[in-house]
Amino acid sequence: MSRLSRARMLPVPIDPTVSLQWPDKLKSDTLDYALDPSLWLQDGGDLLDAIDVTLPPQSGLTLLWWGVVEGKAAIALTGGTPGLTTISVTLFTTAGRQHTLNVTLNVQNDNTTFLAPVPLRLPGNYCLPPSSLSNNGTVLTLEDGSPLTL
Repeated sequence: MSRLSRARMLPVPIDPTVSLQWPDKLKSDTLDYALDPSLWLQDGGDLLDAIDVTLPPQSGLTLLWWGVVEGKAAIALTGGTPGLTTISVTLFTTAGRQHTLNVTLNVQNDNTTFLAPVPLRLPGNYCLPPSSLSNNGTVLTLEDGSPLTL
């Protein structure tokens, strides 16, 4: 390995003064959000493989689905308790790297009364991202029960 290529693999410090924040949502909104890890992955020839999402219980948010969509970490949220909340998204790559990002989301109150949709799940608690493949209304799955996605 050359000296130059070793230097490119050194970790870049993350500036703690820079925070990630998604656009605000109304409590009655059902919206999808994404994180694009392409800059993080560009030099390693690595790909985003899976994600995990942690919502604080007091957030009142409902996670409808999560997954990798077109190389991005994508989630869909509905509901929420008005105010700021921090959502943790852990990225997993095909090369075995893992990185957790904390993203702030501001939920605003509105005058709409609604019932949050119930998230669809496969056995094993697998969610159904919009990139799931189906055949005649049946979701195609891998041997472990996870949905087959694009």
